This record gives sequence, structure tokens and C-alpha cells, in this order.
Amino acid sequence: MDDKNRTLMPDEGPFYFEGNKIGILMIHGGGGGTSADLKPLAEDLHKKGDYTINVPLLPGYGISPVILRKTPIYEWNKALNKELTALSDKCDKIIVGGHSMGGVLALLLASNNDLDGIFTISAPVGIQNFLFHLVPLFKIFVKYHSIDSEQFKKDTCGKWVGFNKLPLNIATKMKKLMKKMKESLPKINCPILLFQGRLDSDIKKNSMDYIFSKINSKNKKKIWLEHNDHPILCSPDHNQIVSELFNFINEICP
Repeated sequence: MDDKNRTLMPDEGPFYFEGNKIGILMIHGGGGGTSADLKPLAEDLHKKGDYTINVPLLPGYGISPVILRKTPIYEWNKALNKELTALSDKCDKIIVGGHSMGGVLALLLASNNDLDGIFTISAPVGIQNFLFHLVPLFKIFVKYHSIDSEQFKKDTCGKWVGFNKLPLNIATKMKKLMKKMKESLPKINCPILLFQGRLDSDIKKNSMDYIFSKINSKNKKKIWLEHNDHPILCSPDHNQIVSELFNFINEICP
């Protein structure tokens, strides 16, 4: 699907920070937000380590819920592989990370590419909300689910950028991605850093532990974010995430 002639939302991304030869591809989540969710993390990590950081906008996001509903999974994979290739052409070391669904996509990339490292923040192996499992029934009658975008903006001092409704078929796509990701975990052997919010009520509590136990990486670490729920924007543990990522990157890319 060609989004080149579509009108994007203001401040939705993508974002790119030019730096040294260590390249980081950061992938945003699928809950209606955009690259803006990861902009503060990318900015602070760039300032701290002078890394080259690319935060792409996944196809369909930042345009309209209608376009997002029509965007297939393979368009996300195609776009991310293109961004990964472009970053690899500029940088000597490549690290891929993501939040929520972006973490799932990052793990899938790691299972198919030779990466120097990977990190995930609140990557799910399952969703806790019971309504999520009723989507196959609901989507026959209802195409979209409302999002309280104004509250999100209020909670993040106006930094949140996203839709006011989300296509229900995102849940179906998420299920497919999680299934494929679980099957791919044993293929991952690069260094990995996993985060999960202790207060996260959106994803299954065992998500981080499950991923940790199934990957074949020798260098792997998991960190509980004691004050964090699922959202990453304006995280109360933001400084800890930046610090831990900085240490992780310096360890694997000396």
C-alpha cells in the first residue's frame, strides 16, 4: 500500500537522529499511537550516546484509522526491512528495539537478521483484556474502537499523537504476530535486554519471562520497571530505561 500521497498527522514522525556508527532502529507500538511515543526515548539516548537512531512510522499509522485497517502485516515487515537495510548501509553496528507490538516486530526482525543486539519494552506474548479475545465476534458488527485521545494528550503534557479510534482488526493482526514471534524465539541468539512494567495491566504478566526463557541468547537480561504501566511515553521509569540501554549498548558495542 502506497502512503506517499496521504496526509499525515502533525508531529507523528518518523524521526531520525544522525550520530555515530552505532545504529538503532526503534519501532513504536500498535495501540493507536505513532513514532511520537518513542521520540523522547530516542532523543535522550541520542544525546547520551551520540547514536544514530531511526524511529520509523509504520505504514497506516499517523494517516487515518481507515487506512490502518486496510494495511496488512506484510507492509509493516516490508517497511521495517527497508529501514533496517538503510541503517545498515550507514552504520557498523545495528541494534533493534521496540515497545509493545513494536517489540514483537523487533523480535521477528532479530529471528531473521544478524543483529548486534535487541531490546524490547513491554513486548506481549498475550493480552490480558478479555474483550481482546472477543474481537473475532465484535468485528463482524463493529469496525473500530474509540480511544480517549484527549486524555492521552492530557496525561502526556500534549506529547501523545495518535488516532481517536482504532480498527478492531489490529487485535487479529496482533494475535498473528504474537504467534509467529513465539515460534521464532528459538532462532534469536544475539544479546538482548528486556523490560516490562511491574504495573502493566495490558499484557500477560509472564510475557517477559516467557521470551527470556525461549530465546537462545547467551547474553540476556530482564528488568522490571517498578513504576511503569504499559505506556512508554512519559514513563515514570524513563531515566532508568535510558541508563540501562546506554550501558547495554556500550557493553555489546565497545
